[in-house]
Amino acid sequence: MKRPLAAFLGLMLVIAASAQERSRIIDEDMLNGFRKISGASFDERFLEQDMLTVSLNQDIVAWADTACTYRVPTSGITDQKKSGRCWYFSVLNILRAEVMSRHGLGHFEFSQTYGQFWDILEKSNRFLENVIDNRRKPIDSRMNEWLFKKPIGDGGHFANAAYLISKYGLVPLEVMPEKHSSVDNFRLMTVVRTSLRRTAMALRAAEKKDLQKVKEEGLADIYRILTANLGEPPVEFVWKGKTYTPTSFKAEFVPQDMCSDYVLFMNDPTKPYYQRYAVDNSRNCYEFDNWTFLNLPASDLLAMGVESLKGGKMFCFSADTDAFPSLMMGGIYHTEIYDLEKMLGISLEMDKVDLVNSCEIKSAHAVAMAGVELDEAGKPVKWLVENSVGEVRGWSGFVVMQQEWLERYMFRFVVEKQFVPESLLPMLDKKPKVLKSWNPTY
Repeated sequence: MKRPLAAFLGLMLVIAASAQERSRIIDEDMLNGFRKISGASFDERFLEQDMLTVSLNQDIVAWADTACTYRVPTSGITDQKKSGRCWYFSVLNILRAEVMSRHGLGHFEFSQTYGQFWDILEKSNRFLENVIDNRRKPIDSRMNEWLFKKPIGDGGHFANAAYLISKYGLVPLEVMPEKHSSVDNFRLMTVVRTSLRRTAMALRAAEKKDLQKVKEEGLADIYRILTANLGEPPVEFVWKGKTYTPTSFKAEFVPQDMCSDYVLFMNDPTKPYYQRYAVDNSRNCYEFDNWTFLNLPASDLLAMGVESLKGGKMFCFSADTDAFPSLMMGGIYHTEIYDLEKMLGISLEMDKVDLVNSCEIKSAHAVAMAGVELDEAGKPVKWLVENSVGEVRGWSGFVVMQQEWLERYMFRFVVEKQFVPESLLPMLDKKPKVLKSWNPTY
């Protein structure tokens, strides 16, 4: 049995009217106000079943399908398994679609382990350089607290992937396949962080003349750990009868300049739009720039996304795919997938500013966009996403996102520069405002 939201609002008015002053405790008067609705009837299924199961909107389930106005062909679904490599998978997924089309290949994957190896080593170097730069600050300073709490992680973003590909190239999956510690990397990352903390304390105690030696010894330990668990990255390999290096393979199969042919955006409504920002210490390779983006309204970003798919190009983005509401295993992301608010007679509504500021939502998962369905007016209705968690969700690994849901929960967005409106290009040269390393949004 459903109770209208008006009853809840009426109760709040009663409580507000009866209160003579603000109470810091839950007292009997407050409880009596609550009890005025204790006799209201609720769906008895709430007592025996999960509330989301009870409130699932079957009309939305029936609405969801994979029909697209524009769709980029791909083959198969990738699986990051128990690792935080979604950012790297999403980039490789948009690249492999082009490789398969351009070279007439069937199912094809780049090695994710190859990039993972170099990412961990590069992040380790960046961490140790930060330790050196801050070694004279107290160990409990804000910067050192941030550094030592989590020296490195396996998460990242498009810029991290672009730097790795530009510096180290690419190799096919079969040249450096997945290993136990690449797909389930908790133990690997634990040992790496322990080793880094040990080296960091040695650096804080070392003389200036010994810093490089101590750092290189620490990085050698990391390289040894990675080689033992992931294998050693190839310097040269044979694929389909031809000899390549990782950089020559990249040059032949991925001719894009990963650092200049793509533009990085963000939808963060807590900060002014049409301004550039950079996140301090967000790079993995020390010699490259920090992650820098232009902040835009979600509608502007998705308009570029439509043009990209029209042009046969997938693009990357991140969203809070763990956010409520979403039917995660069913692969449906829709703002009305559950009737929970109506059935409980409450409101859970917040605008995106409050959602971000309250830490209700965050940039949680990076994926590749494969298709879009437009209505008769040419406006997006729903989007088809190529996920990287195997075939367990949605339609054999593909998931569907409603336009309104995507605008609400999307954060990072990366598209080829050719699809960026000319009016935005001058903004890409603006000096960015630098955000602190520990900013929770990034």
